[in-house]
Amino acid sequence: MSFALYYYDACPFCQRVLRILPKLGVEVELRDVLSNNQHRSQLREATGRTTVPCLRMNKGDDSQWMFESADIIRYLTSL
Repeated sequence: MSFALYYYDACPFCQRVLRILPKLGVEVELRDVLSNNQHRSQLREATGRTTVPCLRMNKGDDSQWMFESADIIRYLTSL
């Protein structure tokens, strides 16, 4: 399974997730939606929202999306 976090630096909820990532040892690709319009477009097309943070979980051709910083942290911590 692979992971991508859609975020932007000034978002305090994104910072909650970003601060915990190094402690978890889980490889997560970071996709800044403010510095890269393509990332923002991908998020909007897939979810209908541009809310961050959002974790994209890819397993083969299947993608699942998770919003809410506490849910993302809880999920990644459980791996």
